[in-house]
Amino acid sequence: MSYGIVSNNTRDTNYEVAIRAAEIITSSGGSVVFEKELSDVLKDRVSSDVIFEDFSKAGVKTVISIGGDGTFLAVVAKYRNLGAEFIGINKGSIGFLTEISAQDMDKDLSRLVSGDYKTISRTQLAIEVYNQDGELKGRDVCLNDCMIVRGVRPHVTKLELYIDGQKVEKFYGDGLLVSTATGSSAYSLAAGGPLLMPDMKDMLVTPISSHTLYGLKYVAGPDSVVKIVVDDFETAPIICPDGREFVDLEPLDYVVITRYSEVLKTATLKTDNFFSDVRKKIVRRGSFYENS
Repeated sequence: MSYGIVSNNTRDTNYEVAIRAAEIITSSGGSVVFEKELSDVLKDRVSSDVIFEDFSKAGVKTVISIGGDGTFLAVVAKYRNLGAEFIGINKGSIGFLTEISAQDMDKDLSRLVSGDYKTISRTQLAIEVYNQDGELKGRDVCLNDCMIVRGVRPHVTKLELYIDGQKVEKFYGDGLLVSTATGSSAYSLAAGGPLLMPDMKDMLVTPISSHTLYGLKYVAGPDSVVKIVVDDFETAPIICPDGREFVDLEPLDYVVITRYSEVLKTATLKTDNFFSDVRKKIVRRGSFYENS
């Protein structure tokens, strides 16, 4: 089995974790592939068994991300079309998506290579942006969430929300967040949204700093169509799928969000149940920021 390793060297200093991960995988019987552009940096520091090649050409079946959750999402965006499984080694703060700690790499990567793990099939979102004439401006896919938030100046954002063709409300506030079950433990949770089990297919619509007396959260079904129309504005709001830059929004543009046709498969080695794990990580996150 071929394992592709992608490391964020701003978190993984001098690629030390990546090199150690390669050693563990090869000694456990797996083969390791690094991205071709790292050949000059790492070739003399890893075993001759390690290759530097395009992941698609090398037949990579599992992609290992080293960094934080942001790195994991960037790696997924780059390689989601491989049809591979993904797993992360955490070098960020706490890491909801990067479940292997650097301290547990020997044990956990050996388990991964031996096949002693479970696979979670995670829903992704398809994002399409149209102008007021119905012309497509751009499309993207995200694993966590798509946010439409106020721009560089703190003006109120005005958005009209529709679910399955029915007008739900006209929203005033900082923005709206549409998230998957995976993203329910990220920004949506911080904005007061509910938690969903990772393999659920529903979509969450969570207001951000709603300027109303109720600020309801909505759960849309797996086959629902969420449409958000951008009202006139003084400062253009920003649309970000998984935190990435996307198209520029103009008045009366509309965003259509549906469940993407392909799931993303992630490998998990955890024995904790989901809610226990979230509880521990939220508590640890507070400790991390206090001690940083």
